[in-house]
Amino acid sequence: MKNKKKLTKLSGFTLIEIMLVIVIIGIIVGIAAPKITGKLGKSQSIAARASLKSIETAIYSYEMDNLKLPDSLDDLTKTINGNGPYVKPSDLQDPWSQKYIYSKGGSHGMGFDLSTTSPDGKSYNNWE
Repeated sequence: MKNKKKLTKLSGFTLIEIMLVIVIIGIIVGIAAPKITGKLGKSQSIAARASLKSIETAIYSYEMDNLKLPDSLDDLTKTINGNGPYVKPSDLQDPWSQKYIYSKGGSHGMGFDLSTTSPDGKSYNNWE
């Protein structure tokens, strides 16, 4: 009986040990969180550029099939004269859930302008 009582008194963690573990976890999270959020922003930037190129390719495919540029990006999601759709409607949104801005007749030396802006103000486009 005495051994059983001794065991129950010795088992478990003290409040100090639990607090120490919580502090260590807090320090690890404090160090890792900024690095993780930085990678998230970079991945969204890469996704925006890749998506922009994908839409640009779809516009060129549309132009080759229909002998004209689309009037809007929504034309890329439709079947016209047996051609298309070139992209899914969800592909027309950037990583920040905004629609890409399309302008037919582009003012930067191309046939069209395609762009988007991140929430922090960085621009992504097809002319730079």
